[in-house]
Amino acid sequence: MRWVFRRIYRVCVGVCLAATACQTEPDRYPPGQAVWITKEKTRLIFNAPALIQSGRKAQRFTDHSGQFVEETVEWRSNNTGKTIAGILLSESSIGPPITDLQDPQEVMQLWAVFRTLTPTFGALEQSKNTLGPVLWRRASIGTRACVLFLQRWTIIGTFALSAPITNLSGYYCRPPGAVFPPETAEDVIQSIGFRRHTPASPRPPIILQ
Repeated sequence: MRWVFRRIYRVCVGVCLAATACQTEPDRYPPGQAVWITKEKTRLIFNAPALIQSGRKAQRFTDHSGQFVEETVEWRSNNTGKTIAGILLSESSIGPPITDLQDPQEVMQLWAVFRTLTPTFGALEQSKNTLGPVLWRRASIGTRACVLFLQRWTIIGTFALSAPITNLSGYYCRPPGAVFPPETAEDVIQSIGFRRHTPASPRPPIILQ
């Protein structure tokens, strides 16, 4: 199963379909291509206990100019009754990034796992984690209860169309039939993070509303 989402395909025509087709020098990613990366190379973290035994696949895309970077990770198990999750980090050095969501409910349109499902969204909430303020909504999607989240900030700390913007978004869905109380959603939000070991890592976020 290929874990991909539509937004990268719109931007990148020559998407790699397997890691062996995209081998490059360590830490150097071919421009204009989405390449599979190892879990040691990904910056995205999801420390929710339910994901410890889940497999993960990660991709990174860098445009030809080097000014836009997108990184995605999805957590999956061979057992369809398990928890599933995904995070997308979209960075820009010159303004809005490729993926620039404004509301957590927009997360659904990015991931193939939700493509044929009709959601019911809950109220917009705001919490904090180690990265700063985060917006989130609970949602009923198919047979699963999920939380969709969004963090959005600028390097200079104030919104401007010309300012570099980073957008961190994703989802976490419990096994089919399980409920998702607000306190569980808060625990999920607290488990999100990223490693700052690559040049484009953003500064602490300031939420834009």
